[in-house]
Amino acid sequence: MPEYKLITNIDIYTPEKHIPNGVILIKDDKIAYAGPILGIPPFIRILGDVSPKYMTCDFKNHLAVPGFMDIHLHGGGGADFMDASPEAGTTVLKTHLKKGTTSSLPTLMTASDEEILRGIEAVLEIKKSGKLIPDILGLHLEGPYITKEKRGAQPEKHVRPFSSKELRRYLKASGGSIRIMTLAPEIPRAGSLIRYLKAKKIIAAAGHSNATFGQAVKGIRAGISHGTHLFNAMSSIFHRDSGLAGALLMDDSVTVELIADGIHLHPSIPVFVAKIKPLEKIILVTDATRHAGRKKSPLRTEDGRLSGSAISLDIALKNMITWTGRPLTEILPMLTLNPARLLGIADCKGRLAKGADADIVILDKKFNVKHVFLRGEKAI
Repeated sequence: MPEYKLITNIDIYTPEKHIPNGVILIKDDKIAYAGPILGIPPFIRILGDVSPKYMTCDFKNHLAVPGFMDIHLHGGGGADFMDASPEAGTTVLKTHLKKGTTSSLPTLMTASDEEILRGIEAVLEIKKSGKLIPDILGLHLEGPYITKEKRGAQPEKHVRPFSSKELRRYLKASGGSIRIMTLAPEIPRAGSLIRYLKAKKIIAAAGHSNATFGQAVKGIRAGISHGTHLFNAMSSIFHRDSGLAGALLMDDSVTVELIADGIHLHPSIPVFVAKIKPLEKIILVTDATRHAGRKKSPLRTEDGRLSGSAISLDIALKNMITWTGRPLTEILPMLTLNPARLLGIADCKGRLAKGADADIVILDKKFNVKHVFLRGEKAI
């Protein structure tokens, strides 16, 4: 017999549409219905279940939103995916699950060839574990083919020229799981790298780059479709050359990441971006490292460079709403539907609709995470 759960008395955000006093019917690990309460009786008759048994959850004065998706996540809870152990990676995922993240792209930083391969292996081990942890949608490789001038916290000694042989090793080791690769579009043979990634259906993302506007545009024409943590660790807008940041902002076909922690970006910057960039092309990420979830300040390198953030996506959501003054229906897609569209999985992720995965976050009226349903199971 299928297992049913009925979430009632809830304000649903699909995320783009608000359905007050709605209901969500979960069948096994999928959403069977999400909408007005009046839609439920005929829908049950269509299912053909004479007397289905429900586990009913009444969430009066709460909001139901899609599970958050983080496409740029390094660590949390004192652990990091570069620790290269399934235990560390599981700690990261469980830390962010508590704050509403139900799926992610574990992100590996610039490191030695051996360290990257160990990191890939560990993530694949977690994915096979079958544990009730956020879905691993693939991998994000942040480097190593970037520029030293804008390396940020990436170790300088491991920044290196593009090697097709090395990249093929990563692809083979990952079993085709690499979904995003961050690169600098001005490096030698960048065009070949970008076209290779595109051919392998890997998203080529521009970041950790000192590219001129012209170099950035050339990279976008070659196939770059995403910008890694906009404004951070990249050539910025200057009146004589608008740099990579300018090119990413001006091309409406390109998505951009924002770290909305108030440290990586002044609050006025996300407001500025939301005024000139199509909202469906903005994606909120944490770029979180091991201090996330521990009530600590972001990590810094020995020379004072920021090394990721210490936030979770619920904080990014609240900050963006506060800073921009925009409604939840405009901001929520930035951490649900927009990343799902980028990854080509919006049919099953990032939305509350029939047939989508039952990844649901229950928020109070102040947008605090109260409960999390993961693949239909109440995880938090």
